Amino acid sequence: MGTSTLTFGGLHVLTFRGLHVLIFRGLHVLGARGLYVLTFRGLRILTFRGLHVLTFRGLHVLTFRGLHILAVRGLHVLTFRGLDVLAVRGLGVLAVRGLHVLAFRGLHALVFRGLHVLTFRGLHALAFRGLHALAFRGLHVLAFRELHALTFRGLHVLAFRGLCILTFRGLHICALREFKVLCP
Repeated sequence: MGTSTLTFGGLHVLTFRGLHVLIFRGLHVLGARGLYVLTFRGLRILTFRGLHVLTFRGLHVLTFRGLHILAVRGLHVLTFRGLDVLAVRGLGVLAVRGLHVLAFRGLHALVFRGLHVLTFRGLHALAFRGLHALAFRGLHVLAFRELHALTFRGLHVLAFRGLCILTFRGLHICALREFKVLCP
């Protein structure tokens, strides 16, 4: 009743209402209504309506409508419509439409349209269109064009063009090119 079988040597073929099965010396193939499965000595392949999956000895690959995923021995890679992600042994990288992000053992970095940001164990740094800023254990530094500023444990320094101002525990020093003022 719609069933066909064939056996020849080690080859076995069966068909039943759209289902097709083939077995030959460790090779197994199954097909039914767009679904195909193949297994052979640890290799497994599955395809179904645009979905493709492959596994072999720790390697795993999946593709589906622009999505691509690969995993092997701690390495993971994903790509999807301009999004790229990589992860391996504590390192994570992401890239999408001009945005790039990296993370590795406490180090974090970000780049996006001229903006650069970095953090690492209490150190924070930023750069954006001529603006540079840094913070580290109570030290704060800022530079923007001709303006420079620094603060550290009660010490405050500001420099702008020819003007320089320093304050430290009640001591105030102001310098304007050749003119200097000390205010205790």
